[in-house]
Amino acid sequence: MEDKQFKITLKCLFCGCDLKGDTEKTHQSGDMLKCQECGEFNDYDSLMEVGLEEGKALAVEYANNEIAKMLKGLFK
Repeated sequence: MEDKQFKITLKCLFCGCDLKGDTEKTHQSGDMLKCQECGEFNDYDSLMEVGLEEGKALAVEYANNEIAKMLKGLFK
C-alpha cells in the first residue's frame, strides 16, 4: 500500500461552508473561528474533532478499497 495523503477542509459547524482565513495565523485549543459566510463562531476543538473523524473515515475507506483490490485476484 502506498503512502496516501488526504486533504480535509474545515467546514463551519453551522452552515457547512468551507472556513477561510489567514493561513499564516496559528490557532490553538479554546480559539473561536468566525465563519466568513454566516458570521457564527466555531470552536477550534470541535472543528478539529470533526476533521479528525472525517480523516479517519477517508483512511478506512481507502484501506478497505486497497484490501479489496488485493483480495480480488485471489478468489477468481
